[in-house]
Amino acid sequence: MKIENLSYEQALSELEQIVEDLEKNQLTLEESVKKFKRGVELYNYCSKILTQVEGEIKILLKDDNGNIDEEEFIVEV
Repeated sequence: MKIENLSYEQALSELEQIVEDLEKNQLTLEESVKKFKRGVELYNYCSKILTQVEGEIKILLKDDNGNIDEEEFIVEV
């Protein structure tokens, strides 16, 4: 399936399966390289989605008067 058609959860699940497969050390070199490349693509896709969502997240704060203000949620790395 094309990566663009996957949800974040589907991509992450496939990535986890690839890591598990690689850790078992039962693949040929060719299979390992193919899975590794797919894993990198999936990682980049998931990272892109998280970055987009991060920009959309807002924090709602209630001030002393009970008014709700909206602030951007910024993650410091």
